[in-house]
Amino acid sequence: MPARFFEINKELILYIFFISIVLNCNTFALKESALGRIDLSASLSAEYDSRVFGISSLTLKKVKASNMSDEVESEDDLLLTFTPAIHYTKKLRWFSFNGSAGVRLAQYVKNDKKSYVQPTSTFNIDFDESLKKRISNNAKIRFDMNFDLGQKVETSVLEQDLVSYSYFLVAANVRYNHSSKFGLGAGTSYLYRDYQDWTTGGQINSAYKDLATIPIYARAFYIYSEKLDFYTEYNFSKSRDMSGNSGPNLNNGATHGVNFGAQGDLSPKLSGNAAIGYVRQVYDNANFSGQGTLSLSSGLQWSLNRKTSMGFDLNRGFTPSAQGYTMLNTTGRLSLNHRFTDDVAGTAFISYGMTDYTFRKGETTSRSSNSLDNIGFGTNINRTLNKHFSTSGGYSFSHIARDTESYGRHLVRVDLNGRF
Repeated sequence: MPARFFEINKELILYIFFISIVLNCNTFALKESALGRIDLSASLSAEYDSRVFGISSLTLKKVKASNMSDEVESEDDLLLTFTPAIHYTKKLRWFSFNGSAGVRLAQYVKNDKKSYVQPTSTFNIDFDESLKKRISNNAKIRFDMNFDLGQKVETSVLEQDLVSYSYFLVAANVRYNHSSKFGLGAGTSYLYRDYQDWTTGGQINSAYKDLATIPIYARAFYIYSEKLDFYTEYNFSKSRDMSGNSGPNLNNGATHGVNFGAQGDLSPKLSGNAAIGYVRQVYDNANFSGQGTLSLSSGLQWSLNRKTSMGFDLNRGFTPSAQGYTMLNTTGRLSLNHRFTDDVAGTAFISYGMTDYTFRKGETTSRSSNSLDNIGFGTNINRTLNKHFSTSGGYSFSHIARDTESYGRHLVRVDLNGRF
């Protein structure tokens, strides 16, 4: 493990080492008190990624030949991570408070210059189980709030890069049941991403732009029963380039959408949510015309029996990119979930994704195409070892196709989790 990894924050490393020793002592598990409950957790993970930068072998060779990034060593890698965290929970009548703070230490074996230390923190306030209950026995008004602050590193096949950014998220949702048959809901959030220079050169631009998004929605519910709602919804989302660049780009824009849907128990065995509608993307610059399309959103679960269920997810909509363009993403996933024993459960899935990129007029791009198709499948197994430890492992494969090239990506993961 390179010295640079330890030099990131020596005091933090020592603190985490102390926490890891503490976590191995079952007697240290903290109990409920008048101020709430504090728990400790830690996870160890090993993941092999055959396309750690999300690009093809040909593109990677061009990047290395042009010396666009001196930190790119290999297209595949083994990522080792250790993630300790502390968790806080408190129940106060109808209010639930949940929070966590931790850090993720990640080591790339081959691309060691990409190793990082990543802090994480979340805090959530939930009133009367929030939107999990459509009709409240305690109050007509329910809400939840969420705060999230941290650092994230992820491989993005859509961006064709290994991206790194700091983020801040605050979100709130509220629902008011006016009567036993009619309700109103609304919500908003603010997400800010501050991107670091981790580019490999496989994408359009060599630099990312800091990005802020503010989505807002308003809903009107018809409460068909205690287990089923029908609703109509209006969505508005504003995106803004926060880098201070004066040049035109497609980050400065907004989307408007109208959806009709249902959520809850659609039948004795089918539950979840499903919506269909129309969404339009508009830009602040008059030189760029807007575009509209059909929008889809669903997350359905079909119970075959007590141990087996099937899940179906389908989504379609516009997403801004920190590289200055927009993406129209259509994704679908079909999964099969089965509990083999009380301690062992597994999941198998197949997925398909299609992305259309929208660039600025006259832009010269290094992309091989303006679209991407992604077909994948995978499986995952989870096992509970005892009341403190669990383990899981999985494999997934995806085939990425563009106009001029196609390639596969393999992911193999094993992890061990502890909670005290």
